Amino acid sequence: MYLWHAQRQLIFIPDARVDVTPAAVGLEFVQIAIPLGEGSVLSAWWLPSADTESAVVLYLHGNDGNLARELHRLQVLHSFRLPILAIDYRGYGRSSGPFPSEAQVYEDAVSAWTFLVQVQRIEPRRIIIYGHSLGAAIAVELGLRRGPACAVVLDSAFTSMTDMARREYRWIPVNLFLYQHFDVLLKIGWLEAPIVLVHGRADREVPFEMSERLYAAAQPPHHPPQHCRIPHSIGRQILPQDPMQHRPPLAH
Repeated sequence: MYLWHAQRQLIFIPDARVDVTPAAVGLEFVQIAIPLGEGSVLSAWWLPSADTESAVVLYLHGNDGNLARELHRLQVLHSFRLPILAIDYRGYGRSSGPFPSEAQVYEDAVSAWTFLVQVQRIEPRRIIIYGHSLGAAIAVELGLRRGPACAVVLDSAFTSMTDMARREYRWIPVNLFLYQHFDVLLKIGWLEAPIVLVHGRADREVPFEMSERLYAAAQPPHHPPQHCRIPHSIGRQILPQDPMQHRPPLAH
C-alpha cells in the first residue's frame, strides 16, 4: 500500500528554488512563461542561436531538481550552435500548478512542443526532442503524440518504471502497485523519428543494460537507431567537458 500511495512522491522530486540561470555560464537566454489552460504556467529557458536554419532542441530534464541542475548539458548542447527550449514541468522550479504525475508531465511536454510550433514558428521536422533519464521517457511519449520530429535523443534512459522499482523493492511484486508506468520499452518501437541512445557504462542509477534493451527494441528499418556508449560516464556528467571531443551525429 505504501508504494501505491507514495509512488508519485518517490518518482518526482521537484525543487522550487532556481538559484542559477544560463547567465551564470555566459549563455544568452530568455525567461519564458508558457501559459496552460487551467491558469498554470510552464517556466522555460529559451537559448537562442545565431544559426537560424539549425535544428531546435526541446530539452526535457529528469525527475529531480529543476533546470538549474541542467546547466552543464545545456551549455554543451548549445555549443553546437543549437537553439534550445528547456522547460520545468509543473511543480518544478518556477512553473506553477499541481504536484507532477505521469499524465501531467506528458501534457507539459506537448505544451512546450506546441509553443515551439505555434509561437516560435518552428517546423516540427526541425525539432530534436532531447530527454534525460525520466525526461527520456517523456521524450518517447512526446515523439508518439507529435511529430514526426527531426530526432529523439534518449540520454540515460530506463526501460520502464516497473523495472526501476524492482531494483529497489526486489521482494515486492511492484507491477501490481505501480500506476505511474513510464514504459519506454513498450513504446520505443513505434517511434517514426530517428533515435539516438546515449548512456554511460558506469551509470549507477540507471543500468547501462537498460539502454541495450531499448536499442534492441528500437529497430525501425527506415531509421536504424544510433547508440553512443560512453565508457566511463556515471550518467549525470555523460556529456564531455569539451564538446568537440564527441560531436554527435545530429550536429552535422
